[in-house]
Amino acid sequence: MNKRALDPHLWNIETLFKSIYEVPVYQRPYSWDEEQINDLLDDVIEAYKSKDKDEGYYTGNIIVYDKNDKIHGNIIKFDIIDGQQRITTFALILLALYSFSKSIGINENEKILRDIKDALWKYITAERSYSKDLKAVTLNSIEKKCFSDLYDCCYDLPEKVLSFCEEYECKSSFDERIINNFKTIYDKIRENVSSDNQDEILLFADYVLRGIQFIVIEANYKANKVFSMFESINSKGKKLQVIDLIKTYIFSRLDETSYDIYSKKWGDLIIKTKDNLEDYLYNYLRAYIYYFRQKISIKSFKAISKKELLTHFKESNIAEALKKLLDDMYDKVEYYNMLSSETEASSLFNNKQFKFYFRIFTELSYQHPKALFFRTLVDCKEERISKDDVVSIVRETVTFMMKFLSISNRDSKDAITMFVGMMNEIYEQGSVTKDIVVNYIANELSKQQITPEKLKMELRDMDAYEQKRDIAKPLLSLYESISRDSSGKIKPMYDQAYTIYSSFSESFSFDHLLVQTPPKDSDEFKYYKDEKNNTLVLKEGHDFPEKIQDGMDYDEFTRIVLNKIGNLRIYYKDKNSSRHTATVLLKEYGKFVTYNDIVNRGNDIIDTIIDDCLPAPKVDLFKLQSSINKKRKANYPKMDKLIKFGIVKPGDKLYIIVKPKESVATLIDEKYVEFNGEKLTLNEWGCRVTGWNSIGIYAYTAIVGENETLHHKRLAFIKKNNETSS
Repeated sequence: MNKRALDPHLWNIETLFKSIYEVPVYQRPYSWDEEQINDLLDDVIEAYKSKDKDEGYYTGNIIVYDKNDKIHGNIIKFDIIDGQQRITTFALILLALYSFSKSIGINENEKILRDIKDALWKYITAERSYSKDLKAVTLNSIEKKCFSDLYDCCYDLPEKVLSFCEEYECKSSFDERIINNFKTIYDKIRENVSSDNQDEILLFADYVLRGIQFIVIEANYKANKVFSMFESINSKGKKLQVIDLIKTYIFSRLDETSYDIYSKKWGDLIIKTKDNLEDYLYNYLRAYIYYFRQKISIKSFKAISKKELLTHFKESNIAEALKKLLDDMYDKVEYYNMLSSETEASSLFNNKQFKFYFRIFTELSYQHPKALFFRTLVDCKEERISKDDVVSIVRETVTFMMKFLSISNRDSKDAITMFVGMMNEIYEQGSVTKDIVVNYIANELSKQQITPEKLKMELRDMDAYEQKRDIAKPLLSLYESISRDSSGKIKPMYDQAYTIYSSFSESFSFDHLLVQTPPKDSDEFKYYKDEKNNTLVLKEGHDFPEKIQDGMDYDEFTRIVLNKIGNLRIYYKDKNSSRHTATVLLKEYGKFVTYNDIVNRGNDIIDTIIDDCLPAPKVDLFKLQSSINKKRKANYPKMDKLIKFGIVKPGDKLYIIVKPKESVATLIDEKYVEFNGEKLTLNEWGCRVTGWNSIGIYAYTAIVGENETLHHKRLAFIKKNNETSS
């Protein structure tokens, strides 16, 4: 009799654990935390202690897939399609019960203890012994080794398992979750069941084995349909994280012989990126394949896997392209990690200016340049770009983000279009170049009318102490670090600027020159705070403008006067705290006590920063705009020109790179090919072969015997001959 596609059973844990369960490689890691563990155990303990405990405790549905791979002819192996969190947790509960029972002296021959051991490890009748390697549950993700090591300790030295947990060296947060959950379960059993009553422990263990019930559904499908079922289940209810869905998709495409290699690489990438693999994948794809405007989704990842990944890795098979993707990400992961540390990024070369600007990038968490910087660091290591150009790219890009986002208050989304165009040109060129980056930045600043005058106006109005503290720190770090030569020329001392900026909060702080709350009886400060009403009181002889009036809210006065950038300096914290309300003496101003002092110093700071420290890129905007317009109007040479230039000729055998064997056709002329005895247009041929609705034919077509596409050939020709579309 044929099995039904879905075959349900009502099983308790004792029956469930007669088989072996593996968590497939495409599943996410074990994710339950202490709160979920406590919730489950509280429910189980409450059910055990209730008067209705004989009715058992139902914990939901589990879906498994029979791998048709029996051990010793009678032990069934299942893949867990749905329910891995619960099955793994109940394995931890049984391990804790077994270890705790042994630690309080329960005899190995006690039937309930033997039943627990039978559930956890399989007994081989022919050998008359348990097999430590035949565990009831095996994980297959990043925490696989930790779970197995814990399992083995419970077999070998159950009485020492808590010491094992304390001493175990966790390699990831997932390992920590396994160890911490086990300890939570162990402690809860000890505290809530009865640590000094062996009979009570055995009764509780018996309830766990026989009273906890599941509906277990066997999915009797072909292996390749299991992935579809897994995705379908996880499209309902609480969804998996995007990176987990992408993992499922990738491993559904790989052959099983590749699972061990790439599951290890996947786990290593999670560890190396500190569980930021989704962000790494997102920025890798932005750097090399496609600059996503939105966060990556499983739908968008599948789409680029079927087109862009194939062309980028010059593969016709999605599985091979996905392998190359993981291989390349694994090889380049150290450069992704540099994006969060200027110290690590500076290991490529020691440059003080680079280090200062990269610190700003990491501190202010600018997201859009991450892909550009990632690729730039890789290209530098591979000697595709000079170190001096890397410094220029980082400086100009960070300066752009400071001007565009932090000073001018533009929406972060408004910068995306510039980065899309920039990265598209970098994809075509095959590497990052300083000219591409600087030209796009100069054009965007011009297009958005972010001029020095407007930037200065924004800085004059800025509350630099509270609202714009994050941008004021690097700006004042620069200003405090400038030197002037005999001619008055300004030069930023980046080593000093970096030291001040990186040590802010630890060694340095903002100091108000005109103090925030001067003494009421001070002869030097012409204002004070009415503490009772939180209002401003002005004294005779003050020089504040008309908008600053007696009785105004003191917090407003602080914001629009005392928090101006001209009234702030970066100062040693200990000296700042010892100053209190004393007057400061500045060489350029003498005693700093008037509003005019704030205005004059503010103008000097702002002019110095905008004109000398953060100047606009030195680009001829007229020529740049002419060049951009020319590019927009120009068309890449089409097939007639490619034939004319000798790049390709009638009679050449062509193929579509994503379907190399099935797509070979003979070029007839600039419009047609012969394919399987039929005359087709180039686009008809490309779409028929790929099954796509549309195709960029030049990007996907190559001459038989070559890997380079016709698009890359025409780019190389244009570059060599300075040919456009004429």
